[in-house]
Amino acid sequence: MIQQFDNMEILEDELLIQIISILNKSISDKGQATMLLSGGNTPKNLYHKLSQVDMEWEKVDIGLVDERFVDKDSSLSNEKMIRNTLIQNKASSAKLTGMLHEKAYDENLAAAKEKYKSLHPADVLLLGMGDDGHTASLFPNDPLSEEAANEINAGLSNTSAPTEPKKRITLNKSFINESKNVFLMFSGQNKGVIFEKSIEMGYPIKHFIPTVKAVYYAHK
Repeated sequence: MIQQFDNMEILEDELLIQIISILNKSISDKGQATMLLSGGNTPKNLYHKLSQVDMEWEKVDIGLVDERFVDKDSSLSNEKMIRNTLIQNKASSAKLTGMLHEKAYDENLAAAKEKYKSLHPADVLLLGMGDDGHTASLFPNDPLSEEAANEINAGLSNTSAPTEPKKRITLNKSFINESKNVFLMFSGQNKGVIFEKSIEMGYPIKHFIPTVKAVYYAHK
């Protein structure tokens, strides 16, 4: 399950092959494909590489794994990052559905839940992992994250991050685990140790270990 690589360049190229293969098969089998993506710095170059791939992007629906409750033009916006890295070049015709639709926090959750029904179950879902063992916007020591991890019905949840911006919206555990192909991507020896200890320490990433199709881990 764990694919280890010497550097991010090799990791990205290998993961790219897997993702494109799944998307193309989904398009061939049912006429469309769905992909849900994480934010952060780690996957940016992967998304740029994806944008260069020649395929039927107009048949690919893309959504987010989680989002910060910030303005869509903010440098902290996952939607903005994905638009600037992936929804470009040959992938400019792909449809991206963000998670922010209303100004009020709770009203936005209801709107996002409705929007994301059509994205479930995803053909591809990409997770990342933080230094505290969090994934998506499911955080240690956050009661709202614990609720999202225990929710049996696939959907979205508002959670609270330990640092600003604290207001988050995320796919819950059931939504993520019901995706057809879940990949986890991270780099650095420290995160390798965190992942190994995740069950023992009770880190949120532990909820997805049985589901993850493959872990893509770069040592450096």
